[in-house]
Amino acid sequence: MMALWIAMSMGCGTMLPQDDARQKALSAAFEAMEKGIRDKDEAAFKARWTPDGYEKNYVGKSGLAGKEVYGQGTRKKWFLKPDLGQARMQGEGAAVIVPCQIWAWEKERAVDKVEMLLIKDKDGYLVVGGGEKREQVEALASRFLKKEPLDPLQEQE
Repeated sequence: MMALWIAMSMGCGTMLPQDDARQKALSAAFEAMEKGIRDKDEAAFKARWTPDGYEKNYVGKSGLAGKEVYGQGTRKKWFLKPDLGQARMQGEGAAVIVPCQIWAWEKERAVDKVEMLLIKDKDGYLVVGGGEKREQVEALASRFLKKEPLDPLQEQE
């Protein structure tokens, strides 16, 4: 069992343990965002993001600000479908990176995939940002945990 735990702990974060409260809090965030997109309720969707993350893309070229996620989701009829079993805790649970499918409900299939960074906020989680490139999302998590400015470094063309 210890070998399994060590193997899971390797890399940038640990896999999310079967913690019912954490699972429920993360699920609630994604369920609220899905409902906000499907119902075209921007306030409900926005409530699950940090104010800055909603307005600004902190991931880099592979990411979008929350308002852009909301706009595309409502227009193209897709939402973030999380894979909580593959979520990776960082900073003793202060941050969690969750792989997600971009799920198009009319097509009934995934059309893309992203990684989302959520941070602990009281009894729940808020999204800071997300993007297609894992390394960019992990870099954002690192900046958040180190209390560094969240803006990404300028990327080389």
